[in-house]
Amino acid sequence: MDSAMVNGYINGRSNGLIHEHAGSHKMAAINSNQYMINQRSDDHINYDSDSDRRPHREMAIDVPENFIGQKKERPSYPPTLTKNSSPRKNPDQHPDQHVAPAQDATADEMQRIRKYQEDLRKRREEEERHLKEEEFLRTSMRGSKKLQSLEEQAQQPGFVNPTYEEDTESRPHSTAYPKKLLAVEDLFASLQNLQKQLRSAEDQKDVAQISKLFSNTRFQQALRIHNKMVEVNLQRHKLSPVADNSQELCGDVMNSLNAAHGHPVAEELRAILQTPNLKMLMYTHDHVATNRARLSASAPNEDDDQEYLYERVSQYNADSIKIVRLHKTAEPLGATVRNNGESVIVGRIVKGGAAEKSGLLHEGDEMLEINGIDIRGKSVNDVCDIMANMTGTLTFLIVPAQDYIADTLSSEPEDKVLHLRALFDYDPEDDIYIPCRELGISFQKRDILHVISQEDANWWQAYREGEDDQALAGLIPSKSFQEQREAMRQTIVNDSKSNKGKKKPFCHACRGGNKKKKQLYGTANDDAEAEDILTYEEVALYYPQPNRKRPIVLIGPPGVGRQELRSRLMTSDQERYGVAVPHTSRPPREDEKDGIDYHFVSRPILEQDIANQKFVEFGEYEKNLYGTSLNAIRAVVQAGKICILNLHPQSLRILKNSDLKPYIVFIAAPNIDKLRTNRIKEKVKFTEVELKEIIEHSRELEENYGHYFDYIIVNFDLDKAYNELLQEINHLEVEPQWVPAQWVL
Repeated sequence: MDSAMVNGYINGRSNGLIHEHAGSHKMAAINSNQYMINQRSDDHINYDSDSDRRPHREMAIDVPENFIGQKKERPSYPPTLTKNSSPRKNPDQHPDQHVAPAQDATADEMQRIRKYQEDLRKRREEEERHLKEEEFLRTSMRGSKKLQSLEEQAQQPGFVNPTYEEDTESRPHSTAYPKKLLAVEDLFASLQNLQKQLRSAEDQKDVAQISKLFSNTRFQQALRIHNKMVEVNLQRHKLSPVADNSQELCGDVMNSLNAAHGHPVAEELRAILQTPNLKMLMYTHDHVATNRARLSASAPNEDDDQEYLYERVSQYNADSIKIVRLHKTAEPLGATVRNNGESVIVGRIVKGGAAEKSGLLHEGDEMLEINGIDIRGKSVNDVCDIMANMTGTLTFLIVPAQDYIADTLSSEPEDKVLHLRALFDYDPEDDIYIPCRELGISFQKRDILHVISQEDANWWQAYREGEDDQALAGLIPSKSFQEQREAMRQTIVNDSKSNKGKKKPFCHACRGGNKKKKQLYGTANDDAEAEDILTYEEVALYYPQPNRKRPIVLIGPPGVGRQELRSRLMTSDQERYGVAVPHTSRPPREDEKDGIDYHFVSRPILEQDIANQKFVEFGEYEKNLYGTSLNAIRAVVQAGKICILNLHPQSLRILKNSDLKPYIVFIAAPNIDKLRTNRIKEKVKFTEVELKEIIEHSRELEENYGHYFDYIIVNFDLDKAYNELLQEINHLEVEPQWVPAQWVL
């Protein structure tokens, strides 16, 4: 990659980095299959609360086809975990494998640059002097009465002087190659649009003639040849002929065929070589090959090519212009572009692409040319069309972002990878704020995300766990941005529900009139739970410790099968599994032993421990307190056993904030038909209302507490659910797991 800085001057415009504020300008990323932003026709997208009509659309250029606009399927959870937490890249591939090495400018090149700099400086001073003189003349002559009288007179019609007409034969032909491929369908579509605008009979007659031309078979063949030439020219590869004497070779073949006179194959080949079409083809080939060799001999060398680029640079009014060369291969470029007025700006550099690895393109850079094609004033869709047809070496003329030039002197690259667990579901197809929907990645609650770039305050770049083959990172909303819009959404929802009353908490189910046992969960925890805005949780890899087993917590609606699963585990291996001994304020019975059946303590002490949040759950039955303490769970863990707990969801916050590192498994209810079949198989009495309540309760638990769950088992069959739970417990003892980052500090 060659890069050169050429100084010029700015003609009253700013080329700095344009920051995108998705919250203030409502940056809409419109799906290319549904909407098309055409900047030339000013067909921009508006929102009711946004009067800013500037386009904020970013378009991804040169990204893999299997990446754009694709909704990822959720991998099986938990995914196969690896010890390597670095960004997903091919270890066998060097980061700079597809990027040409940079070359320093020679002394002659720097001398030419300084010469152009001096010339541009003098030109700028001369233009400023002329501007001042013209402004003075306009100011002094504006009040002239003679000029005012001339303005009132009608302008005389002009006439054409043929003497000054340009000689078309001496006019130099344009050497610029076509900018994009053309299709017959596009030509007919453009012609149809013109026909709607042209009203006169003469114009309609011309349109009919053009339509007839487009329908001609020979014209369509010529168009295909044109497209092939465009494709070859855009490749920018120097093609050299194998030989320029094909006619002579055909003559040699004809002489050789004399030895096989009478052979049918030889006679057929002789007839083919003697056809006029093939003879003209060989003649044309030799003629083109000879001309190509002559042109190659007189072609300018690399220094002349550099001279041409410097000449192109001198035509732009900018303080600094950078020449960047990238070699486009199968590796995606990994960049987005957006429009800022007539300018085409690099919107963002995507991690993992050739642009990011080269380090020569940066956010906020203004693109002037690509392979000699002027792209100023073009829409992002036009730029993508141009880039799609290019292969080989790409030469960019870039106006560097001023913010980047200033930051490079003081900032250092951030290589830290942030590992997160998603606490909400996200689909970029439903997000109107995402700046580039093609680069958005979807995820679901509990998915692991590896954030590799936080440069954008609103949109982070990340990979999802298990997607090692993904070449480019994707866009996800940042934590702060997601919190802001979720807070706004909750405010709107709360206002709309202010007159509908509050929904009863789940623990009210155990406070019915027929129940004597009353659960007492701290209301402060419930309020804090309701006020939390769930976005992401930072995680880290936790490696199993042989002498410190993680407690297994079973969560689920009543009647879903938690008790049966717990009983099976306890009876299968009592040396491996244990239960926490509960506390109570009632006096012990004759056959009960302290520390084995219960921990018997006085009511004041138990109430004090509850107030100090030493209990994960507690309740009252016949005026006696019962509860499960954190110390009781620790005792099982310290004994080297796996503590099996059946808890209410309100206890998960206290348990998660402890040092116990629980593994929470949600036992979900199956569909109503399967649930009914299981009840009949188990010979349990039930009603349809009870079945619907179990399913609804299961749905509400997952919706409100799903961010706590590490694993979900749908209890279609008790035996299969038990085997799945046992397999997951076995994995916990040998495989690393993603846990909250504060657990491994």
